[in-house]
Amino acid sequence: MDIPIVIPEWRYYPANRQIDTIPDGLVELYHHSGDADSVRRLRIRWKQCVLELLPTKGLSIFACNIDGEPLFWDPPLDAINAPDTMHLQDPLLINGELAPGSSWIAHFVGGVEMLGLDNWGMHHQDERGHLQTLHGNVSCIPAQNITVRVTEADQLSITGEIVVYDAIRTVADADATPRWIVSRSVLMDSLSKTLSINDTITNVSAVSAIADWGYHVQLKPKPGCEFLLPSRSVRPRFAGELETDHQRWRPAKKVTVREERGYVHTNIQADEGMVQGLLTYPDGTGIGIRIPHAPYTLVWNSCGGAYNTEFTWPERPDIPVCAKPWDGVGPEIGASDLDHGVSVDSDVPVRPLEPGQSLTLQIAVSLLNRQQVHAVRSSIRSYVQTTGGDKDMHALADHVWGTAAYEILRLSDYVDRDTLQTCINMLSHHRGRVIVCGVGTSAVAARKLAHSLSCVEIPACFLNPADAVHGALGSVQPGDIVFLISKGGGTKEIVQLIPSLKEKHTTIIGITENRTSALGKAADLVLQVAIEQEADSFNMLATTSTISVIALFDAIAIAVMQKTGFTKEQFAIIHPSGAVGERLLNKN
Repeated sequence: MDIPIVIPEWRYYPANRQIDTIPDGLVELYHHSGDADSVRRLRIRWKQCVLELLPTKGLSIFACNIDGEPLFWDPPLDAINAPDTMHLQDPLLINGELAPGSSWIAHFVGGVEMLGLDNWGMHHQDERGHLQTLHGNVSCIPAQNITVRVTEADQLSITGEIVVYDAIRTVADADATPRWIVSRSVLMDSLSKTLSINDTITNVSAVSAIADWGYHVQLKPKPGCEFLLPSRSVRPRFAGELETDHQRWRPAKKVTVREERGYVHTNIQADEGMVQGLLTYPDGTGIGIRIPHAPYTLVWNSCGGAYNTEFTWPERPDIPVCAKPWDGVGPEIGASDLDHGVSVDSDVPVRPLEPGQSLTLQIAVSLLNRQQVHAVRSSIRSYVQTTGGDKDMHALADHVWGTAAYEILRLSDYVDRDTLQTCINMLSHHRGRVIVCGVGTSAVAARKLAHSLSCVEIPACFLNPADAVHGALGSVQPGDIVFLISKGGGTKEIVQLIPSLKEKHTTIIGITENRTSALGKAADLVLQVAIEQEADSFNMLATTSTISVIALFDAIAIAVMQKTGFTKEQFAIIHPSGAVGERLLNKN
């Protein structure tokens, strides 16, 4: 289909910027100001996507923008060191205390970084007295055999290998024997707006070994965003009570003070070994992420810390390692306990790999619209809500309110504005009466519209459909406007009113989700209210559908009030009682 672009090995990078073309895009190998001279970054512009990878850091994902929206954080570090100068066993000063094996922090720049494979967790002395460095060395090892191509399936593909020789070194001696090989495949699908990372870990040593893998994924936070996982057990990583808003990310109170919170999740829902997570933004959009069902799953929530001396080099204790804030949120997962305690999920087994055996792991990150976010959020919350505890009830309440808010916002996407304007104009100039009919919860919405219109001096009343067919239709006169509310448009008690209303030459305004229903076809005007999901788990109880109809009616009533020039003084005359009446009639 096309000629693959082969990226040179890190020791043989060209001195100048290298630019190659691929179908619908460009591949650019370039030197970023501030990086070591021997370091290059790989930027690929393809269709509506811009993807940036780090060949000298395990082919880690640095950044990805789709339709101009970033998926990953702006890391606290700007510069990348040369691979042969990264000594992960070196110490940092952490809050003034010497911490051997912690220097990985000074190289943490990726949006997605693979950790491990001999230790993915915290730096520590093992039972043999050997230093295990923080998060291992996979994300600091230069990748080999990197190739960029566009596949026959019209996907952008980047492949490469990371060879791990021991637990610490980033660049091995020429005669070293490898222990692990990670074959990485990065795929970008422009249609689904999804970035996938597929890592196959192969034991190439002569002995059986456990691949102690891990990942850091740092997504782009926005004030008020929430990260959700389908788990029924959550606890703070450290001591203390679980906050009721633990899913919410907030910016730091002071940009120079780093705030880090971590929450360990167990009893997690998985589908074929994958867990669906979700970062929701206040505008209803978000980022979906699928991660392996791991023995250890932590949600990492951090902000602030720019120019903070929490992390410094021993020889330069007054100079911060990080110049920018640690504003990030996302999962940190691994094959063993991050803190070497008792936080693993016993339901997720870890088995050693025999020589030649492989393990494949996948992470997929997608840019989601509001409809997609709603579907994923509903799925997550329906799993979380089944246990019935107090915290589950809090989550259930949030789900009900969030679903209602989502459906109300959707009204602006699909309600026909010309029909809405016609309805408002008709009511504003109407000199007769308005009749509103509905059955069940639709009757509640009907009564609300009748009351709201009456409050702005549009004569309106609720007519019970059962009474109407037994003589009360006599109250309806030619020229009246009649609102008929039926979610499916086929409610028997509503449909049987239509012939008589036609005979009386009324104007019928139908409120239904189905334009082709009996009501939809018979009405003079149709205002469609078509929700995607009721709030209950069976999608049956008229909850969000009723609230959406009421929200539509509220918009109509307020627009009529505005259009007719209805005044506060008029309202005071017709609403003399209660707190509202007292406030309106108060002369002071």
